[in-house]
Amino acid sequence: MTEPKDISKKHFYVSLVKSIWRLVAGGLLAWGGYVLWVANDYSYIFIAECGFFLMLSGVAFILAEILGIVEEL
Repeated sequence: MTEPKDISKKHFYVSLVKSIWRLVAGGLLAWGGYVLWVANDYSYIFIAECGFFLMLSGVAFILAEILGIVEEL
């Protein structure tokens, strides 16, 4: 059984703002991870690895949000 779609404009705009906010947050997380991954001197390998995983998690959040947007359409 399929769920009925909410066709109110209020729901659409709130969902759009949430999606934009989440995409920005995922981008900032990925950017922060990139900075940690690239900008250190590799004397602390753990920090470089953490930066790489932060970058991956930011990209994962962005992809999950894109899937959520596609699902709403």
